[in-house]
Amino acid sequence: MSEVNPPGGPPAGKVWIVGGPGCGKSTLAGLLTEPDAPPVCLDALFWGPGWTPVAEDTFLAEVGKALEGERWVVDGQFPAAVAAFAHTADCVVWLDPPLRVAWPRLLRRTLRRWIRREKLWGGTRETLWTVVGPRSILWYALKVRAEQQRANQDLFARLSQPGVRLIRFRGGDVRNLVGRIAR
Repeated sequence: MSEVNPPGGPPAGKVWIVGGPGCGKSTLAGLLTEPDAPPVCLDALFWGPGWTPVAEDTFLAEVGKALEGERWVVDGQFPAAVAAFAHTADCVVWLDPPLRVAWPRLLRRTLRRWIRREKLWGGTRETLWTVVGPRSILWYALKVRAEQQRANQDLFARLSQPGVRLIRFRGGDVRNLVGRIAR
């Protein structure tokens, strides 16, 4: 774990969690949830039925509504939404476990969702095609990993300023991180 800009002020109130698929973003967001700081899953706001993105203006309006409070925890980093809230986060956590940790975790999660027919965003469920087809999250995660790491390095460089706590977590179990984010 590395902290780029350790805190010098009050506890984090607005936490933004970034990282690739299977890194533990939603898990960490759930662990940081408090009554006055519910988790905001950008996937849930972005995806409609059948893995179809909602209209961008609808997505941005929902993001704005979800982040009206003084405290929040956001997981995800859709570029269209980032400009709306990145500058207001006081703690940004980049979950960056090694591929040997993240990919098997993603595989287990995806297979579990498919086998149990879990309902996801927009009422969508994993199908065999979404598990192994060319648009599978499993292939997507491998394809975009290096690009996402570069983007997150750039993000940390842009957000490195007083009052913003930046944490890059390379470990595997996000429960080890919860105590580091003073809430």
